[in-house]
Amino acid sequence: MTSRLARTTTIAAAGAALCLGLSPASASAEVRPDHWDNGYIAYANTRYAQTDSALGAFAAVGVEWTGYKVSLSGTVWDRAADGYSVRMEVGYNWQNGSTWEWTTRIFGKAEGGNGDSKSSSAHSKTGVNVKDLKVRACTVNSSNKVVKCSAWA
Repeated sequence: MTSRLARTTTIAAAGAALCLGLSPASASAEVRPDHWDNGYIAYANTRYAQTDSALGAFAAVGVEWTGYKVSLSGTVWDRAADGYSVRMEVGYNWQNGSTWEWTTRIFGKAEGGNGDSKSSSAHSKTGVNVKDLKVRACTVNSSNKVVKCSAWA
């Protein structure tokens, strides 16, 4: 019979290993930073971002902001209907203490590769400062690996 101390030590070690394995080394589009809540909020300033409409993946997003608070509402389309899925990504700088760090987030995915679209809306969480927001559309394969992305708009 295993002693209680040995079981506790084994469980603690397994938990620590699991936590270390799940910690992202850096933020990427695959890791969704916890800077956003679902839903749209109207702010005073408006910008419209649209990616290259000649590509198979196309995104159009309305960006509104006041100070460092940002709200997004947009759609990504699979114009090629070539069997690849498409996704919309946002890239932005967020304030981490006294420094600004660049990160990306998947904002919406149209899966299936048959000309589908996906509309999404989100706003930055209270206390999260965001600036320099950009949008791009990407074509991805069945393993969610990027085939091609538009330039940042």
